[in-house]
Amino acid sequence: MKLSRRLRDSLAGKLPAAPVLVVTGILWFGGAVWNFQGEVTTLESAALPVVTFVLTGGFSIGVVFVGYRLSQSQFTPEQRWSIVGWTVGGLGITVLLHTATLAIRAAEGRPIGEPQFPLLVAGGVGALAGYGIGELLVDVRRSAAQAEQARDGMAFANSLLRHDVRNALQVILGQVDVLTAVDDERATEAANRIESQVEALYDLTANAEAVTGVLTGEATPEPRNVVEDIETSVATVTESFPDATVETALHDELVVRGTDALRPVFANILDNAIEHTGPEPTVRVTTETADGVARVRFADDGRGIPEAQRSQIFERGVTTDGGSNGLGLHIVSTLVERSDGSIYVEDSDLGGAAFVVELPIAE
Repeated sequence: MKLSRRLRDSLAGKLPAAPVLVVTGILWFGGAVWNFQGEVTTLESAALPVVTFVLTGGFSIGVVFVGYRLSQSQFTPEQRWSIVGWTVGGLGITVLLHTATLAIRAAEGRPIGEPQFPLLVAGGVGALAGYGIGELLVDVRRSAAQAEQARDGMAFANSLLRHDVRNALQVILGQVDVLTAVDDERATEAANRIESQVEALYDLTANAEAVTGVLTGEATPEPRNVVEDIETSVATVTESFPDATVETALHDELVVRGTDALRPVFANILDNAIEHTGPEPTVRVTTETADGVARVRFADDGRGIPEAQRSQIFERGVTTDGGSNGLGLHIVSTLVERSDGSIYVEDSDLGGAAFVVELPIAE
């Protein structure tokens, strides 16, 4: 159905592809005119010849139109020739198949009549179907190539983040050592604050690396103690929100199948629970197991989420407060699913909403 790569590349560099379809459509329209003239001279009534002409001529004009459409498209010359190959191939295959059926009928001694009308219809249908298939395949390949470029760009940006930011943090830590050597209370306090922020930035680069690894498909679920991820996230959040109360009731150890991205997932859920509640929020984090599944529940004492919105809040672009672009929970849901888990919302025993993350327990 498609031209060989060498022929396609050669044509792409020398001839435009769209006129081929336009010429094909015009030639097929000429066949429709010829068939119409033959029917008009042999039939007493012109009604049926007109109907057949409208049908065959319509398909021919359709081929001319897709040729014009192809000339106005954003496809590369190579992609256009690929679509032309599918179009001409669809026309040729349908005509050959129909010719084969006529040949079989003739060999059986059955009357064939005038074969040009069904051949014209079959060819027109085959050409348009071939064009549709060719354009669809080109779009799919182009989308796949763009997705691969985006994935490579994300991986490259993550590499730069890890390398350049961590190098800068090492320089900052070197200056912190200088501050701590000074016998001054204010300098020591400033050094401690800087060191704390540097550690937070190290965690940020680690989280970015984990998220990128999952989104690019480089990281796969493996056994990990999810309690450590929860405790780390809780410690980070409570330090950032001193007025918040975070209660925990966790297993001593709970090994699930997941990725490093679970840590930023838990931190994001905690951040949302605290930021979207009151000035002194309470969040309760608990773990439980049942039927080979571990459940991590983040319950808050906020306003809750209406049941009608719960099935939509994880969709791209959907936000519950109108203050963001709705990407946070969508990314959270994606990361959980790629960790072989799931996430949903239910009522909280504290009066607000409870986000529940389910993960398979590791064997």
